[in-house]
Amino acid sequence: MRTTRILTLIALLVMAGEAMQAQVRFDWQWGYGSMGDDYPYCVTKIADGYLVGGSIDNDGGFSVECEHSSQRNGWIIKLNEVGELVDQSCVEMGNISQISQSKTNPNHYYLIGEDPVGDQANTCVVKIDEQFNVLWKRVIGNPAYTSWYAPRIVATSDGGCIGGHSVAWDGGDISHHFDLWDAWIFKFDSDGNMQWEVTLGTESNELVSCIKEMNDGSFTVLINGSPQQFGSLYSCNQRPDIFFGVVAKLDADGNILDNRCYGGYNENDCFNNFIELEDGYLYVGGAVSDDGDLEGAGHHFGYHQGLPQNGYSGDAWLMKTDFDGNVIWSKCYGGSLEDVGCKVFQNDDGGFTVTGWSESRDGDVQSALQLYEEPEGSWGPQKPWIFRTDAQGILLWERVMGADVASVQYYNDALQVSDKEYVFLCQETLYPSTYPCGDIYCPNVVSGSQENYWVFHLTDIFDYEGVEEQEGWNGDGVGVYPNPSKDLVRICGVEAEEVWLYNALGQVVKTVRNSNDVSLEGLVEGVYLVRIRDKEGRIFLEKVMVR
Repeated sequence: MRTTRILTLIALLVMAGEAMQAQVRFDWQWGYGSMGDDYPYCVTKIADGYLVGGSIDNDGGFSVECEHSSQRNGWIIKLNEVGELVDQSCVEMGNISQISQSKTNPNHYYLIGEDPVGDQANTCVVKIDEQFNVLWKRVIGNPAYTSWYAPRIVATSDGGCIGGHSVAWDGGDISHHFDLWDAWIFKFDSDGNMQWEVTLGTESNELVSCIKEMNDGSFTVLINGSPQQFGSLYSCNQRPDIFFGVVAKLDADGNILDNRCYGGYNENDCFNNFIELEDGYLYVGGAVSDDGDLEGAGHHFGYHQGLPQNGYSGDAWLMKTDFDGNVIWSKCYGGSLEDVGCKVFQNDDGGFTVTGWSESRDGDVQSALQLYEEPEGSWGPQKPWIFRTDAQGILLWERVMGADVASVQYYNDALQVSDKEYVFLCQETLYPSTYPCGDIYCPNVVSGSQENYWVFHLTDIFDYEGVEEQEGWNGDGVGVYPNPSKDLVRICGVEAEEVWLYNALGQVVKTVRNSNDVSLEGLVEGVYLVRIRDKEGRIFLEKVMVR
């Protein structure tokens, strides 16, 4: 009976996902939490399912079956491959910001979060086994001060871990503080002994956003801030009032090797994550500038915090560099409101998938119109967002997910399960009586449980195959003909509102509006990507060969 119920639910979600949007399919989704407000933070893939971390309200109830205290608790849950809750633990820490699996023992995990001491909060690092037994716990920092910024952690190849937190003081375990907020980095061995700590900062603000161990044993730390003259980092801008994406390098012993800033000079730009490629690095974050490293990136002008402000609003930002840090290309994605890229994954075809959140419903974010519509320029609700590009950063498709009303669904984390499969962790007030509501259908949620964890699995079902050569349109779906062509192509099967042609370098070489006829005059021979947006805001991709 239980298996039948699961398969029926998955089948219903598959049909609902295909009806809403052709690019993704919802395979399963569940809601978890207490009867109060709960805040999810992170999701990690393990051999037989997933680990999810966050915090729960002290009310307990609903999904919470572990012993919890009278204050907010860290909550870690284990889900099986179809997202069902199979185990849980209430951890003695204020929250769990990140989980990282040990590199030397796959049954051990490192957790990091804040540990409240009275009205204050310090950095808390915990090591657990597969049964959620605490192997050791370390509360570090300076107990006299508070840092509510989310700390980061990653397991290291020697069996230990490296973490980071944004601090505004010294004392206790913190040997240095320069001014305002600094990035504090610390290294533990597998037994919980602190091996070293270092402060990355200057007289301005520097906040930790990501830490990764590189193949040579060194560490890369992403910092959002504006390094100035005095401190442990090189000064790299003349605008102390705006943030840049800062890439700092440490050796295996915590010695600072180098740092470099990226961004523009108009507004705040930041990095949230990065991946290493065969020929360099790809960074993902959010940008508000259109100059400097953002010049020509395609920034979308609009609103800032719901109001016109110099024509600027945030876009998701991808930037590729070589191994020496030189920018190869930089691109923005979004609309007239706030859009942010949080994680990026490389796909088997060399392209990339980006996860994050969006408030827009114009520009690149046309899929939001299928969920809800609001007056132009009004403040939009934040919703999780996924989009995919080719290897040059050309947008192939995008999808906003959530309810079909103007409610907020907060993006918290996402991971890539396979080339076309993804798991998202979001926060939402899930009301069973209103299901189905847009993409949301979590029948296990208890009514009145307020803010919950929303966990769901997506499959990318976009057709990436090229278009066959054809002299005329066969009447089946969307087509571009004649193909190949040397002077003009016609788009059939859809009423085009805007058409873009991209060359092999990812550059827009032609734009056509409100016409299904596209002139190829002036284009050199080769294969071009044709991106079509119809009157309903849907996106279609075709290829044409110019001969």
